[in-house]
Amino acid sequence: MSENNLLFTAIIVDDEPSLLNGLKDSINWAQFHIDVIALASNGKDALKLIIENEPDIAIIDIRMPQMSGLEVIQAAKDAQMTTDFIILSGYDDFSYAKSAIRLGAKAYLLKPLNTDEFYNELFRICSKRIRSREADGSKGKLVYSESQNITFLRNIIDGKVLESGSIHQILLASGLKLADSFCYVLALSYESDLPQSKLDKTIYELNSHFRFERQKFWKYDDHKIIAIFNTSNTTPLQSAMKCLNLITEKDLPMPRIGVGDTVSGLSECSYSYNRALMALTYELYDRDCRIFTYEIICTVPPKITLSDIDYLPLVQAIVKKDLDGIESYCDQFVEKLLYVPMPPPNYVFSLCYAFFHLVENELSSFTKRELPRTADANELYQFRQLSLIRQWMVKSFTELSNYIDSVYGYSKILPAVFSRDDVVENTDDKIIKTAICYISQNIHQQLKVQDIAKQVHLSPSYFAIYFKNKTNVNFRTYLLWKKMEYARLRLMDPDSAINDIAYELGYGDSRSFSRAFKNINGISPSAFQEREGNKAKR
Repeated sequence: MSENNLLFTAIIVDDEPSLLNGLKDSINWAQFHIDVIALASNGKDALKLIIENEPDIAIIDIRMPQMSGLEVIQAAKDAQMTTDFIILSGYDDFSYAKSAIRLGAKAYLLKPLNTDEFYNELFRICSKRIRSREADGSKGKLVYSESQNITFLRNIIDGKVLESGSIHQILLASGLKLADSFCYVLALSYESDLPQSKLDKTIYELNSHFRFERQKFWKYDDHKIIAIFNTSNTTPLQSAMKCLNLITEKDLPMPRIGVGDTVSGLSECSYSYNRALMALTYELYDRDCRIFTYEIICTVPPKITLSDIDYLPLVQAIVKKDLDGIESYCDQFVEKLLYVPMPPPNYVFSLCYAFFHLVENELSSFTKRELPRTADANELYQFRQLSLIRQWMVKSFTELSNYIDSVYGYSKILPAVFSRDDVVENTDDKIIKTAICYISQNIHQQLKVQDIAKQVHLSPSYFAIYFKNKTNVNFRTYLLWKKMEYARLRLMDPDSAINDIAYELGYGDSRSFSRAFKNINGISPSAFQEREGNKAKR
């Protein structure tokens, strides 16, 4: 590029020689029509160069010998210099950034340098100076390269909000057909990484097909293509359908397409993009569907939390190697997650993940040691079908059950878990006495560890540890034992309804209660009630 095409001048100031020379040599200054006219390694020399040359731009460090970067900016301002300053510093200190902006610095960037951010700031400064020159009748125009266009679009959907004036200037220089007006995002997602040739072919065909629309398709990563469309007579759903039709016609790899909300401008595209990605997660419920619009996203708050789940029947099934019981429990667990036909997939994933670790921790407390990892709960997030999540849970809990059975055996794990022999209830410890008294008086309520811990002014986690140390029994096991004791007393009355007892003890349904009762007492509640009733008749 000839000197006549270099519209701006710049100086670089840093006390690190490697960074100083590296910045000069590694940045493509010519594409911004910038001529780097000088380098300086201290603040005093920098100020001299600024006053003598009046550069358009100065890239300057904060801490330097003789004068700091902030002192240089202040001195240049006092000398009525119009230089635009970009601070490049290794200090992530808000006070520095605040002072720099107050003095008029255009940007505060951290080392190591993010080239995309640096290019954006250069373009913003140069665009503003071009507008100023145009107002004075001067000529000059910046041209954005395709790589800069992609960086600009990525910044838009990643939520790096730009000023509307900057967006307008970049659009003028970029050659993009987009307008800063109502728009929406399409996210084309592939199950695996695509070869670069396939991605390029797909993007070329899509951009060509929609050439009369205000739009842009580009590669986001190896398994995702993103598009921004300005609104037109074609609806977002119709645009997505046209994409699939074209891809089918050209025999290209078939994606799933997420359709985001329509937003009022490009600066809000990150919302539309994230909604498109969220819509895509709903393939969990329909693998045959290829298009997922934002309308599918569930807005009903979840009704079940981790603390609402009675996991002890599953723990008992694992310990006793009751494989049918494990499978039945997992079926019921997944069914409970569906409080609506399609709850938020992130809710399903996160609750399954937390539940798996909860059961692992409970089994560790039984064995009194940390169990080896038989399954990795992170594997859950790779599944795209609800049935596969259920299969993974059954498989993982079965493997855990097989391990416990082969290494410990049921009798070794629970030698007296449901027996009073090892339970220390007669204690002078005030905390334990208060807790046991509260449990006895409120056992017919839906008790949780948080309720008892609150009575003794301890955190739930610390209380559980304290209780175990003082009574020789796990708190949840003790609570279950007391619940079954209460249930036996209630069942002595032939008029007591099993459903009512189950509800009083905090079980969601009578089946869960019946399994727990039979595991502890070796007999179902109905059989126990019938047996005791027959005794009374005799």
